[in-house]
Amino acid sequence: MMKSIIKFFAFAVLFSIGQKGYSQDADFQVYLSFGQSNMEGSAKIEPQDKVGVDDRFQVLAAVDCPEIGRKMGNWYTAIPPLCRCTTGLTLTDYFGRTMVDNLPKNVKIGIINVAVGGCKIELFDKDKSESYIATAPDWMKGMIKQYDGNPYARLVEMARIAQKKGVIKGILLHQGESNTNDTLWPKKVKIVYDNLMKDLNLDPKKVPLLSGETVGEDQNGKCAVMNKIITKLPQTIPNSYVISSSGCAGADDNLHFTAAGYRELGKRYAQRMLSLLGYKLDDGKTILRIHAPIGYDQLNSNIASGKVESISYNSKTVGSLRKATVYTPPGFNKKKKYPVLYLLHGIGGDEKEWLNGGNPQIILDNLYAEAKIEPMIVVMPNGRAMKDDSASGNIMAPEKIEAFAAFEKDLLNDLIPFIEKKYPTYKDSEHRAIAGLSMGGGQSLNFGLGNLDQFAWVGAFSAAPNTKMPEELLPNPEEAKKKLQLLWISCGDNDRLIDNSKRTHDYLDKNEVPHIYYIEPGVHDFKVWKNGLYMFSQFLFKPVDQSSFASYKF
Repeated sequence: MMKSIIKFFAFAVLFSIGQKGYSQDADFQVYLSFGQSNMEGSAKIEPQDKVGVDDRFQVLAAVDCPEIGRKMGNWYTAIPPLCRCTTGLTLTDYFGRTMVDNLPKNVKIGIINVAVGGCKIELFDKDKSESYIATAPDWMKGMIKQYDGNPYARLVEMARIAQKKGVIKGILLHQGESNTNDTLWPKKVKIVYDNLMKDLNLDPKKVPLLSGETVGEDQNGKCAVMNKIITKLPQTIPNSYVISSSGCAGADDNLHFTAAGYRELGKRYAQRMLSLLGYKLDDGKTILRIHAPIGYDQLNSNIASGKVESISYNSKTVGSLRKATVYTPPGFNKKKKYPVLYLLHGIGGDEKEWLNGGNPQIILDNLYAEAKIEPMIVVMPNGRAMKDDSASGNIMAPEKIEAFAAFEKDLLNDLIPFIEKKYPTYKDSEHRAIAGLSMGGGQSLNFGLGNLDQFAWVGAFSAAPNTKMPEELLPNPEEAKKKLQLLWISCGDNDRLIDNSKRTHDYLDKNEVPHIYYIEPGVHDFKVWKNGLYMFSQFLFKPVDQSSFASYKF
């Protein structure tokens, strides 16, 4: 019996080691690149292109190249050529370099480049490639043969190898010259994109397609007319982005870019991708994530998830049982203590509004998986403190508006004591935060700044007109400076309620109260509020560098 147990545990250990050997590294970002000659690389590789390549930038060899010591399916430091053995400089060279130069040092970039000069997009349509190749010229067939006669299949094969170590974060395309004037080109690209999503089990909401323009009119590009068709790609593939070629130096043939042109175009691909990942350069040296990355609110079935439950508590303030929704983090342990975020809804919502419109549990689960936030309990109450607290009838009725103000007593005297009795929580202001959207944003400012002994972390996303005037909100700025860890105020730049946020910010600024004033592109909707939660939650319950507050701007 003992021998069997020992064998079992030995097997378990070996299995665990094996699993880790093939586990994906979320910090290894892989990008698939395909297309024709401008993706393949037409310019001569110059000495500067072979030096200073960070080993965090890797290429997965898609063909055997014994003359440069590369074997198909293996990773190498991305010293050009990155496509096939004798191809030239490509935009992916400087895409990768720019990415590693502007990402945290723990992030690696991997490129898989499968491209064939002169080909139409039909070459990568797995249902049409065979018939297309049958009519291709011999010189093109020679290149195709290096991919065993099926470039699309080789791209997928290499991508699957890459997925054993890294995560595919995007797809880079440069193609179109051979499809000039083909108005169906966007639909043809979509077929290839959709096939990649299906064959590699990718989520199109998380994996953008970046497509570059051909040599532009300003460079006398022979196929510049194709750019008008390329710019329409986002109408067909929502998660696609067009990279401008304006000003990128063209070669003498007016079809390809020079080495300098590829360097600039590659940087532009990277700048767009960095933006999609939420990053910007702060002072030219420091990289900051200033908004949520693409896919941040999408379910990931491969990570641990928290638990959402509905609870009822006795409200002496209202004189009835009231409901709230509670999120506990992945790995929740009743023997540990947790800080608490009270997350409030808007005028037309209730304790389920965040769940129905914002998926906070998914946003937080994804942040936990990236080790971006501290474990915390999130309580989503009904902020309308009255017996009939439903969001029905005339939500603007005076008694319902008054009920939002009355929630302050319910929160402090009934809900917080209930939560601290039912769950293992810390009970001091340093471990208690309050934030909300719209009407809940106004409540958060009113209740949070009005009770600095209760909340050290306060966030308002698109605060509504229920927000008190600044002098009433914070009559003693010096007290706030001592007691607040973070005061966050965010709003969409086209939100008609932005004045509520601005007047509070102006007062805080005048009185030198540290805070983040975060204005982003958007209106009064969940796109802004979800991003607010994503950003705000990462500051909570850990040391805060107030000197960085001014950097969080678009």
